[in-house]
Amino acid sequence: RLTVDNIHLNDKTNRKHNKAMRAGGDLDGFSRSAERPPKRSWCGVMADVFERLEYLVGRFNWATLGLFKWSLVVILAVMTGVVVVSVFCRYVLNDALPWSEEIAKFLMVWLTFMAAPVGLSRGAHVAIEAISGNLKGRARQALLAIIFMLVIWLMVVFVDAGSFLTWNARIQRHSTVDLSILYVYVAMPIGCAAVAVVALEYLLGAIKGVFDPSRVKERSTDLPMAE
Repeated sequence: RLTVDNIHLNDKTNRKHNKAMRAGGDLDGFSRSAERPPKRSWCGVMADVFERLEYLVGRFNWATLGLFKWSLVVILAVMTGVVVVSVFCRYVLNDALPWSEEIAKFLMVWLTFMAAPVGLSRGAHVAIEAISGNLKGRARQALLAIIFMLVIWLMVVFVDAGSFLTWNARIQRHSTVDLSILYVYVAMPIGCAAVAVVALEYLLGAIKGVFDPSRVKERSTDLPMAE
């Protein structure tokens, strides 16, 4: 049997339920505004899209730059060894190596184009910040987006021209080493393509900052596999 207290409790619960329904809430007494998430702005949605794209490109660059970093270590070690051996043979043994100078120059070419994307990712390239350094918020991010679009366009031109030169040089041989010049020229399209992808990551981040400047964050200079 229902006691008097239970009857009063049920009446109180029913009144609370009816009041919540009239106010537009659910059965637990919460309002509709509480059960529905706040409507997101268009800028926030676009910032989410570009942030996701930036993350995906960043993961690709994480792996690529790690490979380039260790390639630089190997190339620099080999080039240093070739130069040391060349100096020893020339001035100690009085018998210069005919191929050492060319090999060192070819390794320097590869070193340059392998280091270019790594330098861009670290912000190590020379930059004039007279304008961008004095801008903040959306204006700064818009300027950076334009800059990185120009970088990508220039790298695409270099990749196209470098591929053309590489293909035409496939029949040419080195004078002291029986090796096709193709293996030297191919460093240009590879390095420029990597620079373009790094610039693409920065471009996506700048566009994200145009939509939502609060999401702009400082980039780490630590490369993958650095530890």
